[in-house]
Amino acid sequence: MIVESDGYIELIQYLTEQIGIFESAEGDAERASFTVREQLEDSLSDKIMRVSQQHDVSQAVRFNIVREADAILYDLEEVLASVLNSHPTPQQQVFIEEFTGLVKNLLDARISEIQP
Repeated sequence: MIVESDGYIELIQYLTEQIGIFESAEGDAERASFTVREQLEDSLSDKIMRVSQQHDVSQAVRFNIVREADAILYDLEEVLASVLNSHPTPQQQVFIEEFTGLVKNLLDARISEIQP
């Protein structure tokens, strides 16, 4: 669906270009009570549920969306492995929300392409 698309490849490139947000936050005092992993999972789940609610799609497409979400989460966990269990700074929280929003946009666009 999207994980093999040019848009997704560009999105992963964007993530790697912004990785400094996660590497340079060692001494920041203001941190969330949840971990980076928890925010990624929650934010991506929320965006996937919105996609499913906003589009009238078949069960097969919903299954594909969930499968894509699993692959995306796996990719995010690979790139951010060293910080997954740390508590995100406000800047990191904003980035995660922005990134998962961009994933949602890719899914929305792809669903619009395949629906009649």
